[in-house]
Amino acid sequence: MERVPRAAKLQLSLYASSAFLLRRTPTRLKRRTRILGNSWRLTSVLATHTLVLTLMLFPSVPSSFAAPVELLQNGSFKNGLEGWTKEGMAFVDGEDVRIVREGSLSQIVRRPDLSFHLELAYNLRTELPSQAYFARSLVTFYLVGRNGKSNNFTIVGERHRELGDSGWKETRLSLLQLFKREIGDHADFQLSALRVTIELGFTISAHPPGVASLRNVSLRRVNPARILLQSALVELPDRTELIVTATNVGDMNASNIIATMIPPPETIVISRNVVFLRSTLEGGASWQLSWVLAARSSGVRPITIKVSCDQTGTELSLGVPIPGIPYVTTTQATTVTVERVTDQVNEAVLVFLLTALLVLLAFLILTIVLPIAQSRKGTDSVYRFGPLRS
Repeated sequence: MERVPRAAKLQLSLYASSAFLLRRTPTRLKRRTRILGNSWRLTSVLATHTLVLTLMLFPSVPSSFAAPVELLQNGSFKNGLEGWTKEGMAFVDGEDVRIVREGSLSQIVRRPDLSFHLELAYNLRTELPSQAYFARSLVTFYLVGRNGKSNNFTIVGERHRELGDSGWKETRLSLLQLFKREIGDHADFQLSALRVTIELGFTISAHPPGVASLRNVSLRRVNPARILLQSALVELPDRTELIVTATNVGDMNASNIIATMIPPPETIVISRNVVFLRSTLEGGASWQLSWVLAARSSGVRPITIKVSCDQTGTELSLGVPIPGIPYVTTTQATTVTVERVTDQVNEAVLVFLLTALLVLLAFLILTIVLPIAQSRKGTDSVYRFGPLRS
């Protein structure tokens, strides 16, 4: 069974109501029809605004593609060593964690949305009395290959061997670059889990013992900016509104975004703007774009949406049904006809006025000008009527 669109059902119900009013009060047909037309337009406008409002509110919902930026639990140690695995002599000292002589802190991250685009950062202060002591960060990658086999690799992130008091120093590591340098291409693997370890050790036991202080450990997922396009249509009797939502599903910001709608030649863009610009689109944020389209004949038009930025670019091709607006030609013809009729009426009035002016002028000449001219001649001519003598 063919499904009838909701808008068509609304029109049918309105037409039925119009016919009912026609049978009941024929003398008020024009007034009732006008009321129904206004009601139908109001209903269409309200429906359009409701859909647009819904689409405007939808991007404000957190995107399922944008995970929390911070992946480690309790990286600031505000809750002590909760979430961390301790080995050796490691303990909380105020806002820091101190490791004496030999020990380590580690944490494993398991998430379904892990990627290789990760950044490890931490602040470390070492007090190493001799070259026998060292501090370092370790990263263990738990991988699944294309053949389904699981494997893991441990890589040294950064070595710290400065003697004496090093002071607080921040270290930042790109784990993607580290993986490429030490293991190879990451495209052949899927990352299932990751372990981060900060440790203090020695090669030969010496006195006094070495000390490492640690604070603000962070593991952030830094997926590059990537734009995802989704479309929606609002179809009206004489036009179609194309709404496109551009979402940055990456973690990093997209900059200098340009959104362009490419219509076919026979399409009329009522909303005027074809290109939209935006300086920044944050990771996980959405941007709503809208174009109002019309055409002289109904049909499905191929529309292409292109969005580019400094980091990436994408495009969306779709067919958009656009209703025709043939009444535009009729309106122009009616306007021309009215103007011609008006010109004809003006010409008739002008001829009538000229004729009346000429008649009035002739009347004045006969009744006033001629008697005055005859009285100035000095001789009067008297005409007497009588019978003729035979």
